[in-house]
This record gives sequence, C-alpha cells and structure tokens, in this order.
Amino acid sequence: MSPRFSALLVACFVALSACSDKPQPAAPAVPEAQAPALPPGQVRIKPASLQYMEIQEMSTEGAAHVVWAPARVAFREEQVANVVAPVAGRILQIQAQIGDEVKAGAPLATLSSPDASRIRADYANAQVELRVAQAEAKRQRTMVEKGIGIEAELLVAEAKLQEAQHNVDVAARATSFLGGGGSDSLLLRAPRAGVVVSRNTTPGASVGPDAGALFTIGDPNALWINADVFESDLSAIGQGAEVQVVVPSLDRPLAGKVARVGSSLNAQTRRGQVYITLDQGNSKLRAGMLARAGIQARSGEGLSVPVNAVLIKDGSRSIVFVQVSDTVFEARTVALGQPSNGYIPVLSGLSAGDKVVVKGALLLDGSANQLL
Repeated sequence: MSPRFSALLVACFVALSACSDKPQPAAPAVPEAQAPALPPGQVRIKPASLQYMEIQEMSTEGAAHVVWAPARVAFREEQVANVVAPVAGRILQIQAQIGDEVKAGAPLATLSSPDASRIRADYANAQVELRVAQAEAKRQRTMVEKGIGIEAELLVAEAKLQEAQHNVDVAARATSFLGGGGSDSLLLRAPRAGVVVSRNTTPGASVGPDAGALFTIGDPNALWINADVFESDLSAIGQGAEVQVVVPSLDRPLAGKVARVGSSLNAQTRRGQVYITLDQGNSKLRAGMLARAGIQARSGEGLSVPVNAVLIKDGSRSIVFVQVSDTVFEARTVALGQPSNGYIPVLSGLSAGDKVVVKGALLLDGSANQLL
C-alpha cells in the first residue's frame, strides 16, 4: 500500500469518527398537564407549603384552650377552725404559738371573765332549783297516792319541775360553751387537730365574741388551690377540668382538677373563685403561697375559631380559609361574636366538620389583614 493511499485512509477514518460523536437532536418536550381552573375564592398551594400551616376541624363541642389565672394555696374550708372568745374577758396566758401542732382539745389560751363566773353560778343555781322541784313533785305525788293530797297542787308541782329541768338544760349548754376552767377562769381549747395558722391576741388583751378569731387552726394535709378567674372565662370552666398549678417556690408544676366553681364575683376585680384539688399532696406547700393555675377550658357549645384564623378582607369582611382538598383552600365569609380568651364564636359561615386554617392563613391571602 502506498504512503499516499495510507494517509487518505486515515483521514477518512477520522472523519467518520467525528460524524459518529456528533450529539443527536433532543426529542421534543411533552407539555405538562395543565391544572384545572379554580372557582373564584379558591386558591391552590404547593404541597411543601402545608408544613407552615395548621388546620383544625370544627366541632360544636367548643374549642379547648387553657385559661391562666392568679391563684394561692389555701386550707380547704371544711378543714379550718377559728377559735373565738365565747364571752368578754381578758387574756391571762397563751399556751399555743403560730406553727404549733395541736391535738383536738389542746389548751390554747386562758381568760379571766366575770361573765363566765355568772354563767357557771346560774348553772349551779338552776341545779339547786331542780332538786327542790323534784322533791316537791315527789312529795305531792306521794300524798295523792295516799289520798290526802290535792290533784291541782300535784299539777303545779310537776309544772315547776318541768320549768326547773328546762332552766338546767339551758344553763348547762351555756356552761359547756365556755369550755374548761372554773369560777371566772375560761380555758380556750382547740376544736380540731392541726397547725396553729394564726394567733391574733396577746396576754392582757381584752377579747370578746365580737373581737374575731383569736386562733386559726388548719390541717396541713388538706390544702387546695384558689384561683381568681375573670368573669368572661368562668362559663368555659367545668367541674373536673384538668389543671396545671405553677408555684414559684417549687421545681415542677402540680397537677389537679377543678373541684367547684364559685357562684359569686368580686365587685372590684370582676373575678370569681375556682377551687382546685391537687392529685397528690406536697409537703413543701404552705397556706398563703402564691401560684398560677392553667385550667383546661372549653368555649361554649357552638363553633369558634382562634383569632389568628380570621382575616379582614377589603377593610370590613371577615374571612377564614377552609380546606377543600389537600392543596386547595376556599375563602369563607363569616359572621363573628365577641372574642374571649383567644377564640371567637362563629355565628354563620362555617359548619361542623369544616377544616379551617388556624395558623398560616396569611400565606393564602397576603393582601388581607390579621384580625387581632
């Protein structure tokens, strides 16, 4: 083979190789399927945007939420006893101090009281009169039985006996009300076991029935929580509702339940009392401690939505967005009531079972304004 022919063969081979490496033209692209057009008021979002939204199904049972209220630790009302001086007198001695643990009947204070001396004297005199009346009635009864007595005189003697017995009963009750002691001495005793919570007297002080409680005794194992709840939130709280109690001096919250809801309001603060029992006792609790109570509440029957779900459109129209399908949402015009604790009653525009966007509604309509 001649050199000239070899060179020509090589050139042809290179040309053929170049032709074989040339990129082939791409196949024409197939147009994507067009999404169907949406009716007015509806909007479609990308699936990835759903992670920024929160959707809640509407229920006529009312929306659950937490009502926070200031509270304090207190003795249960039935576990507290106040000790009052039954008569006027003067304190001679104090036998119990604040913080003392006492048993039922333990001495608390000794008083000197002329009224106590008079009441005891009346009781003694009534007993003497009763014995005289008993003897006279017995004598008259014996005489009548022997046929020498007069029936009318027996009736008079028995009437006097009944009167004397009544006077003794009254004097005995008055004397027992004084408690221990004798003559003009009066001994105040603890009516129940517990801890002396307060003492409002000193030796030498003049006291009486109108002076108020001299001692307060409570059971340290019978504490509960008194929460002051706003008037507007009371109707959403029911007996047995779960409660979380936060006491600043404790390292963890306490769990409890609503025992009852008070029936009256404080005229100045417009708050009502909610009484909470704790699921477990805590030895670190003391009556008078301040706390905060988070009470599980439920808005009244009917539909209600969080205020963050409502948008203002065109300056006056209230709308919420309802999920129609996975990625399609519809703007609904709603009529609303008065907001309470972060929720607004829906008077019209929604039905039970509707799935409402309660967080992230502005992603669906950036031109609208949040209501609150």
